Amino acid sequence: MTKEILLDEKICVRCGACVSESEFGGVTFKDGKIFVDNSKCEDWAEIISICPTGALKMKLSDGKFSL
Repeated sequence: MTKEILLDEKICVRCGACVSESEFGGVTFKDGKIFVDNSKCEDWAEIISICPTGALKMKLSDGKFSL
């Protein structure tokens, strides 16, 4: 089962918590925007869990969302 990390830019407050938690460049901040690179090996569950607004979600290949 594959997964895709999605960012809801409408509710993201760009606090940077996800960027700080990212160890391998899976989440970066540039030019005032957050970028998610699904190809990076990250502890995505941990990154998603620290988002204070719930702007990050994990979409599974079956179309369902996790966390």
